[in-house]
Amino acid sequence: MRIALVKRRCSLRVGGSERYCVNLARRLQARGHDVTVIGEQIDDELRSELAFIPVRVNRLTSWTRNRSFAENCGRAVRGAGFDLVYGLGRSFGLDAVRVTERLQSHWLNVRYRNPMRRLLERFNPRHRTLIGLERQIYRSGNVRRVVTQSRLDRRLVVECYGVPEDKVRTIYNGVDTAVFHPGMRNDAADVREELGFGPDEPLLVFASMDFEGKGLRSILAAVARTRHRAARLLVLGRGPVRRFARIADDLGIGRRVIFAGRRGDIQRFYGAGDLFLLPTAYEPFPNVNLEALACGLPVLTTTTAGGADLIVPGENGYLVSGLDAADEIAACVDEHLSLPAAARQALSDRCWATARQWTIERNVEETLDMFQEVLREKSRS
Repeated sequence: MRIALVKRRCSLRVGGSERYCVNLARRLQARGHDVTVIGEQIDDELRSELAFIPVRVNRLTSWTRNRSFAENCGRAVRGAGFDLVYGLGRSFGLDAVRVTERLQSHWLNVRYRNPMRRLLERFNPRHRTLIGLERQIYRSGNVRRVVTQSRLDRRLVVECYGVPEDKVRTIYNGVDTAVFHPGMRNDAADVREELGFGPDEPLLVFASMDFEGKGLRSILAAVARTRHRAARLLVLGRGPVRRFARIADDLGIGRRVIFAGRRGDIQRFYGAGDLFLLPTAYEPFPNVNLEALACGLPVLTTTTAGGADLIVPGENGYLVSGLDAADEIAACVDEHLSLPAAARQALSDRCWATARQWTIERNVEETLDMFQEVLREKSRS
């Protein structure tokens, strides 16, 4: 099958959806398919293994960049002879599309709580463009399937954009269990020593490039309120470190927080942690949740994010009501760190049992099944 994957950036260096593009392309090629990536950027080291068609974008403003990317990708696939074009983001010319970014119509409701501000923001050219693109793409007759990563986004694409239920498929993310697995916990002592932590100090882990949107402010407030005053917080990812370091200092916990930057070996830090915290306001499905679970690290997240699908409170993690639920986060941290060692080990084992059900291989197989559905419909029409 000649398959085109459309993704703005195909990379192992940045976010989860960019890495997903690489992993999906590699595994489709391993199954004998001819794969081409169409987008704006690709890592130099990937050019030798993945065919790549670059598209130009108008970078004058955010809205022109998004609109021109969608239009130029549509031109790139026209007449190229692909059997199937799969968009990992907003683009034209697709046979199927995966919701990888936050759904903009819903995100405005989450981001701007004041009704008047929210109404005004809908006239912002960036928001108008993204909402218009989503509506046009998801409701297009040529787009045979809209793939969501969670039950939350499945409901949202139906409610916000009127996509028919039978057009939507939910395919969960997959984790590479060769990289992320409970064996990472064997190196916990070494990693803690590297960070300057003691072997018995409770370690909370946060990882994101979006400190504000993923709830770091609430996490810092929760750390200040927890009864476990020895608990330390490890912050992984690039962001406004100085601003959040000042917040930690103002809360009196500056010495308990370490900002370690973005790490390519993040699995080692999952293995050294006691609890992973990502109380995000809204997200389709953060890959980091599944990666942490695979390393035997329980996950605390919000009921407002797609990652909640896999979390059973008290079994493999904890759920809080929203981004600002600092008291709930503190209570969950206290509950978890108060568990006896045997109970925490049982929790860790259940984390791995959850993650190993959702491998990249399963994701690829379900994606290929969806491709076959699309091809059958295209042939009938």
